Amino acid sequence: MSQSAENSGREEMGGDTTRQGSPSRPLNRTELAVWLGFLSTHLKLLRTLDTELLAAERISMSSFEVLLTVAEAPEGRIRMKDIAASLLISRSGLTRIVDDLQRQGLVVREKCPTDARGFDAVLTAAGRKAYRRANKVHLTNLRKEFLDKLTDDQLTELAGIWATVGFDENANTC
Repeated sequence: MSQSAENSGREEMGGDTTRQGSPSRPLNRTELAVWLGFLSTHLKLLRTLDTELLAAERISMSSFEVLLTVAEAPEGRIRMKDIAASLLISRSGLTRIVDDLQRQGLVVREKCPTDARGFDAVLTAAGRKAYRRANKVHLTNLRKEFLDKLTDDQLTELAGIWATVGFDENANTC
């Protein structure tokens, strides 16, 4: 039986033939629904989290992610380049965010003790307090808008999907 005839037979029986063929083939309905659903959910969730953080603590989601990364680092200190890498943000973009956090007194930049060419972002006492308040807002809204809408089984399945896809490497950074 030819590959084409075999695929046709599977299609008629409801089998999964979407994994075969050219990698640039068009998305089928299910694939399109998955992709657009992922993008829409991601965008809406980030907008909601950003809006809530700004309203409650006057901290944007991008600033919160930097605060989180610094707060969770050993001794509340981390290399600027490591923040940029973990958040998938350009160094110039990170510089703008850290400049703003520094103006607010939430972080300071200090020379890296192990590499005089680099700088660390270091959380201040005010930064730790702001992070704790913002984290409560973030977690409340993350649960309300996303996690609490899923059953334990769905959360477990979704965690498995992220592991299968392979994009969970930085899961502990946000």
